Amino acid sequence: MGANSKIEWTHHTFNPWWGCVRISPACKHCYAETWAKRVGMNDLWGKEAPRRFFTDAHWREPLKWDKEAALAGERRRVFCASMADVFEDRTDLNDARERLWALIEATPNLDWLLLTKRIRHVRKLVPWSGKWPHNIWLGTSTENQLWLDKRIDHLLEHDVVVRFVSAEPLLGHMNLQPYLQTPGSSVAGINWVIAGGESGPDSRSMNPA
Repeated sequence: MGANSKIEWTHHTFNPWWGCVRISPACKHCYAETWAKRVGMNDLWGKEAPRRFFTDAHWREPLKWDKEAALAGERRRVFCASMADVFEDRTDLNDARERLWALIEATPNLDWLLLTKRIRHVRKLVPWSGKWPHNIWLGTSTENQLWLDKRIDHLLEHDVVVRFVSAEPLLGHMNLQPYLQTPGSSVAGINWVIAGGESGPDSRSMNPA
């Protein structure tokens, strides 16, 4: 968790748990798995691995951020989750997931950025139908055209304030033009795109063009 995140496109980060499993080429050099191992959490990655949960004090932090945002008269963004995937479909995550939905609804001055590679699971796992709460931005990670094509329709089916794509790490050509939101159009589209390359000693190259 970070009260002041070093990620340039968010103010805070919040993790309802730590741990995940790799599911696509973008996961090859997973920064979250590397970071967890660096701090001694070696057993949190994989299908059968346990997930790490947190105390009530951890869950109270966003309530404090919400009050601070209200006092400042501004909206602040929370990236959820940098060390996990909120839409990993495991029953042992359901209690924490339900607690997260309640926390999001209790913090109306925070915009929650829910980024997932498992966008196809969203409809099954969220409690909202129709229009979502005003403070949720929903995004999916797409490293190349193949994975954009697999995931984009699942993203566009949800009625959220902001739909976004994280092309990070960008591993190949990707044409987003057909899916961008057109001003004044009622057809759902992408509102925001994050793009970037990998970091670290084994990082794969990216062509900025």
